[in-house]
Amino acid sequence: GIGNSIWHLATNPVDRRRLVENPEMLPMAIEEFLRAYAPVTMARLVKQDYEFHGVQMKEEDWVLLPFPAANRDEAKFENPDQVIIDREENRHAAFGLGIHRCLGSNLARLEMNVAVEVFLERFPDFELNTSEEMVWSTGQVRGPRQLPIRIKARK
Repeated sequence: GIGNSIWHLATNPVDRRRLVENPEMLPMAIEEFLRAYAPVTMARLVKQDYEFHGVQMKEEDWVLLPFPAANRDEAKFENPDQVIIDREENRHAAFGLGIHRCLGSNLARLEMNVAVEVFLERFPDFELNTSEEMVWSTGQVRGPRQLPIRIKARK
């Protein structure tokens, strides 16, 4: 979640400037980063051979359950494919929902808020270093493995 947030801010200077100038917006922005770039999904083991919509799954295969896809539901989110850092209605599924919500979700939110807040305080002007290749993790945990950024000197 932290890497995804910093990546977004490195590639969206308008959003970065808004948060630097209005740090009180950060909790709302963190929720939007979680919605748009949910960092985790679940995997399950197939218990028996099964066919789903023409896709064969064999016993002991792993399947990913992309529940964060619910965060792109047009019935729940206006302009779901846009990252809107001051989105008012944002009951996303980044940590699951209801009784299945992640027990560590409040700690994760706190860590993200503190990390991004301190990063923006110390490095208010930065961008993605496009001369280096981005490396993304895939699977159950999603986000940048490396985040090549260029930090600009303070004026």
